[in-house]
Amino acid sequence: MRKQQTVWILLAGVALAATASGHSGSRHEAPGALVGVSVEVGGRSANLYPAPDGSGRYYLEACEGSSYVLHLANRSAERLGVVVQVDGLNVISGARDSGRGRMYVLGPGQRTTVRGWRTNLDDVRRFTFVDEKASYAARSGRANSRMGWIELEVFREKRRERSADAAEAEARPQAKSQAPARSYPGTGWGSRAHDPVVLVTFEPERSPAQRTTLRYEYRGALVALGVLPSAHRHHDRLAERDRGEGFAPPPLW
Repeated sequence: MRKQQTVWILLAGVALAATASGHSGSRHEAPGALVGVSVEVGGRSANLYPAPDGSGRYYLEACEGSSYVLHLANRSAERLGVVVQVDGLNVISGARDSGRGRMYVLGPGQRTTVRGWRTNLDDVRRFTFVDEKASYAARSGRANSRMGWIELEVFREKRRERSADAAEAEARPQAKSQAPARSYPGTGWGSRAHDPVVLVTFEPERSPAQRTTLRYEYRGALVALGVLPSAHRHHDRLAERDRGEGFAPPPLW
């Protein structure tokens, strides 16, 4: 079989390191054996909440009108290719990939930022939270079942001494709608941003070595999904008694 050389994209920017989270049950970086990912929304580190169903996904709160960026950190000593998909679309090509698509390449230990939909080697259109109907996927006629998903697939570089199927592919999680909401977020085609990259040659292995999935929703939907607690606390007298809380009220008569 003829060996193919494919041209991918190498990120040149350097991202800030993720900071530790002070919120119980949340974190600022989704862990990964090879590549860690964190998110900034409106210039602030977003809390990532583990999925209550144990699926391994992480949730974050979408704020309509706010831009967001993804910070990637290569934790390994090898060069890696990262396919980034938002709302089911490859952020470089805008296509619905069914396998290995265009990817960013990170050098050993490199940190970098993915700011938006890439329009050329110099510019991107910023990721911006908008109503689902105004999202880039919907406006380009490519709306699909992965709306509200941010998915990363990490590929090792193919080497002669490594088997092409050394990394076994994991099953993709399935989306389930658990509660209705008045509106749902999508990722829009935001303002232009200068973000230069260069082309390199990278031949990925057949299967990804790591998959990371983030889900974004408005706060009301996160509460309905059980990711965030309800603002209306249920009165539980037994819990108050167990914690030694409460005061003696005045008699009614």
